[in-house]
Amino acid sequence: MPAMPLLISSLRRSRWLSLLSLLFILAIANPATGDGATRKRKSSQSSKHSKKSSKSSRGKSSKSSRRNRGRKGSYYPEPSFAVPSIQRGFRTVVIDAGHGGHDPGGIPGQRFSEKEIALDTAIRLQKLLDRAGLRTIMTRRDDTFVPLPGRVAAANATNDSIFVSVHYNSSGNPDAHGFETYYFHGAGFPLAARIHRNLLSAIPTEDRGVRRRGFYVIRNTRIPAVLCECGFLTNETEGSAANGRGYRQRVAEAIAKAVIETRREGG
Repeated sequence: MPAMPLLISSLRRSRWLSLLSLLFILAIANPATGDGATRKRKSSQSSKHSKKSSKSSRGKSSKSSRRNRGRKGSYYPEPSFAVPSIQRGFRTVVIDAGHGGHDPGGIPGQRFSEKEIALDTAIRLQKLLDRAGLRTIMTRRDDTFVPLPGRVAAANATNDSIFVSVHYNSSGNPDAHGFETYYFHGAGFPLAARIHRNLLSAIPTEDRGVRRRGFYVIRNTRIPAVLCECGFLTNETEGSAANGRGYRQRVAEAIAKAVIETRREGG
């Protein structure tokens, strides 16, 4: 065979071998299933990110979630309105006796009735504030059930006023005792702090703190509002004391003193 045709034939074979080698290398580096597997991994990561984002959007952020968490871990929306600060010389106090009617308060089987003890304390508070020249409004005056929106409506119908909700605490732990005082809007904090300080001064017990929580009656009121937990009825010692008139009178006097101080000094 002439030399020229042999050279051309050799070059063609070399070119084909190089092309086949390249295809073989690509096949090893990118198998047919590789692209699908890569997409699957990316899809899985995207799904996890989507779930995380969904959870984050429900809770907004870990800090926001803690801020917006209710007593039993439920979430609640931040109100769209602002509550004005407490002004010196305010005229009206809305007194809310917790529970009532078919709602006894507390936990099943506890020895002392929260609705009765809270109402008696609220009535004592009303008398003290009336004597101090303040106008008072009671959300309930007897063993009647008042829905939470009705209590809030009574508060929001007033001007130049504050809201005080009277409760007693309960726990599955019989050793739990002490005072807790709650506010939600910042305008309620000065009143909550004064009430808490006066309660501890009148009845020495465990200081369980002034806390921000989203309880319905203090979250939805458009006036400065607090909720007082005036001792644990499930604690044998504290419950027995709260069942006595003397204890409830001291609680009422401590709250009244704080309200009068706040009226004089403002928030």
